Amino acid sequence: MPSDWICLLRQIERDRRSGASVVLARAIEAGRLFLAAARPLPSDRLHAALARFTRRLTASQPSMAPLLNLANALWLAAGDRPDRLRWTQLHAAMAAYADGVDRRLAHTVRHGARLVRSGSLVLTYSHSAAVRMVLLRALAAGRRFEVACSESRPVGEGVSLARRLALAGVPVHLMTDAALPGWMGQADLLLVGADAVMQTGVANKTGTEPLAQAARRARVPAYVLADSSKWLPPALATFWRTREEAPGQIAHRRHPNVRIHNRYFDRSPLPLFAGVVWEEGVAAPPEVRRRLARFETAAALIALLERRPADRRR
Repeated sequence: MPSDWICLLRQIERDRRSGASVVLARAIEAGRLFLAAARPLPSDRLHAALARFTRRLTASQPSMAPLLNLANALWLAAGDRPDRLRWTQLHAAMAAYADGVDRRLAHTVRHGARLVRSGSLVLTYSHSAAVRMVLLRALAAGRRFEVACSESRPVGEGVSLARRLALAGVPVHLMTDAALPGWMGQADLLLVGADAVMQTGVANKTGTEPLAQAARRARVPAYVLADSSKWLPPALATFWRTREEAPGQIAHRRHPNVRIHNRYFDRSPLPLFAGVVWEEGVAAPPEVRRRLARFETAAALIALLERRPADRRR
């Protein structure tokens, strides 16, 4: 039977609905299960096991930056001497990373909620846990506003967001994806989540860029909610990729002359957004790029990922 951590990573790989924050929480649990199983291993075997865990972790959801950053935290702790690797190093790194997750998200939500004003119409897209938490925090603070969102095909996670907000007492306008940019003229704010923030752009649900373009034309401020667990420095951004999903989610009938493309994620240029809301406040695009350039990355992790079999990347 596969190990518990392998089973959990397989579940993460099959998940087509959860956002990066939810996936990260489950990945941390997989990491804890891995460490529990790896505790008795000697240094050389522990190093090999960490490499195995890393490959499976980063391949499970290759579009989600937090998994690469979790791996990076472990490899920074592991160092570059396999013969000196100790289980306590990895355990401490995992504990420190996990302890920071809730704190970073809470601070990000607090900063984001300040952007939501009473009487405003907030547009959002897909189903970001951070966006949902921002809206609910603003509501709890006594602000009254409305939300416009779309179904978010092909999985329909936007419908789930609309339902949850409505149950909390937020008036919601739900529509098709194609109709959402047409609401930008009435909007006061665009809030989106992110699966990765890179120097070259923001990775989020396919269709985010047209919304950001529409926001710029309408002079509506657009913000990305993404704590630093979703920020990918250049060395790690090389390994970000999006994969083709099941064609049947778009159309069941096929013809030899029709090729179906079903990619959940793409990248929107960073300058389209007024800023990235993270745990330290709101960072404008130039500041985001400067901070990303200073992120520390583990050379051993880069070497490991470069040895992975080639795959299609965007």
